[in-house]
Amino acid sequence: MTRLHALAALLTLGLFLPGCAWLSPGNDLKTFDPSIQEEMMRRKAAAEAVPAETETRSAKEYLRKGDALHSEGADAAAMWNYLQAHQLDPNDPAPAVRIASLQLMVDATRAESIFRELIETHPDNGAAQTGMALVRMEQLDWQAARVALVRAVALSPDSAIAYSALGACLDRLGQHEEAQAAYTRATELQPGFYEALNNLGVSYVASGRFEDAAQVLRRAARLEARDPAVLNNLGLALGRLRRYDEALEAFRRAGSEQAARNNLGYVSYLNGDYERARAEYEQALLATGDQRLHVLRNLRVAMRAESERQASVDSAPR
Repeated sequence: MTRLHALAALLTLGLFLPGCAWLSPGNDLKTFDPSIQEEMMRRKAAAEAVPAETETRSAKEYLRKGDALHSEGADAAAMWNYLQAHQLDPNDPAPAVRIASLQLMVDATRAESIFRELIETHPDNGAAQTGMALVRMEQLDWQAARVALVRAVALSPDSAIAYSALGACLDRLGQHEEAQAAYTRATELQPGFYEALNNLGVSYVASGRFEDAAQVLRRAARLEARDPAVLNNLGLALGRLRRYDEALEAFRRAGSEQAARNNLGYVSYLNGDYERARAEYEQALLATGDQRLHVLRNLRVAMRAESERQASVDSAPR
């Protein structure tokens, strides 16, 4: 069965945290992912082949280049540029922030060490607290992450990332109303932050506010129409409203016909519409795809629920 993300998943955070950071002098290439290491070594060799007098790029230019490469998904090349920026201007915290953030994506243990040093050297820095919280979220330690994020938003009240991450923690802890307030603040600070809108919508679903969920998830889908999580969550919200045709359209935009029918069957099951659920699962079995086993399992569950309901009706006093 296609996962509907009925609880807020970890945010797709860029992790480019504002504020000061610090890169330990003991860092070396072996601490990074092998693909990053290979790319950095290749670019280092290429740079050394260029006469020194022709290399006039500034630290800020390396930083901008790294950001551009990161936005394209070329994290190994981005890391190399951030290291160059850090070497040219070690007092500028921005390159170190990027380096620590990318490190979290490949080695949470090493990232934890870096962020711990950040907190020790900059105890009032909201970015350091947010970074440590993201490590704790990666470790599924939601209570520790919450503590760090409450401090982070106090130190950095303009950080949309900190507020959105706080919302994810609170949702995981079942504190949906508080989570929704945090997501809302994140979207006020950064209106184009579609991940925060997505998780706000999922939080609304978790607390039964399906109409509100559908509205914010439509906004998220307009901002990013290619993210299947957003579209599946939109389908879930619409399905819980029993707007099944609209839900199917959203599910189809997110994936295959088989996955869409399976998802619609699941939403129908959640609504107690077992006959419709069975019909949708049967349609999914007729479609091409690799989810046949999941669909069969869901079909059996729906048929059992339908049978138990009928038995209850038949045995009720007349």
